[in-house]
Amino acid sequence: MTHLIDTHFHLDYYPNYKELYDNINCAEQYTLCMTNSPGIYNSCCRMLGESKYIKFAMGFHPKCKNLTIRDFNQFISMSYRADYFGEIGLDFSNSKKYLDKEKQLLYFGEIVKIASERNRLMSIHLKRSENYAIDIIEKYRPQKAIIHWFNGSKNQLKSLINLNCYFSINTSMLEKSTDLLELIPTDRLLVESDGPFTKVDGKKYYPQLLRASYNRISSALNISDFESIVYQNFKGLLSV
Repeated sequence: MTHLIDTHFHLDYYPNYKELYDNINCAEQYTLCMTNSPGIYNSCCRMLGESKYIKFAMGFHPKCKNLTIRDFNQFISMSYRADYFGEIGLDFSNSKKYLDKEKQLLYFGEIVKIASERNRLMSIHLKRSENYAIDIIEKYRPQKAIIHWFNGSKNQLKSLINLNCYFSINTSMLEKSTDLLELIPTDRLLVESDGPFTKVDGKKYYPQLLRASYNRISSALNISDFESIVYQNFKGLLSV
C-alpha cells in the first residue's frame, strides 16, 4: 500500500498548525516538516512531537539573517539526534537581506559534510548559487540530498543528477515551464508542497490538497502511476 508523501512543508507557518498536524496524521500522509533554525526545530519537536507520518527537519535557512555562530553551534550539537536537515542551502539573490555569502558557504559546507558523514537526509534550497552548491556536494558526496524547488540551468541540473541528487516538485513550479522538469529522471522525482508558499488550482496550499498536487504534477509531466513512483523513490532514498 502506498501513501502520499510531502517532502517539504512548513507546518509552523500556519496559525492552525495543531489542527493541520492532526489532519495529516489522520490522512496518513507522510510529511517532512521544514524549520528555519535549530531553535524552531527544537520547539516543534517539544510542542508537537513526531509521529509515524510527521517528521521535523532541523533547518538553517540562508534567508534568516539573524542566525549567528551560536545558532550554528547549536545545529552542530543537535545534529546527532536529528535525522533530517532542512531547510538549508544557499541563496545569493539578495546580499543585503540574507546571510553574508561567506557565512552561507561556511555553514552549508559544514552541514553537507555532517550529512555525508552521518547519512542524514537534506532538503536543499538553492537560488543563484547552484554552481557553489555543486562544488560542495561533489566534494562531500552525500547520499540523501533533495534539491527543493530547483530553478537553475540545464547544465546545473545535469550536474546535480550526476551527483545522485533527488528533486522535489511542487505545483507552482509548473507555472514557469515543464521543459526543465521533464529532464529529471523519473527515479529521482519527489513531491513537495512548500506550503504555505504555493497554490494548487488557485488555492493556497493546505494538506488536503496534496492529492490534487500529485494529479497536477503527474498530468503536466505525463507520468502514469505517479503516486507509486514517488513512494518507491522516497522509500529507496531512505534506505540508502
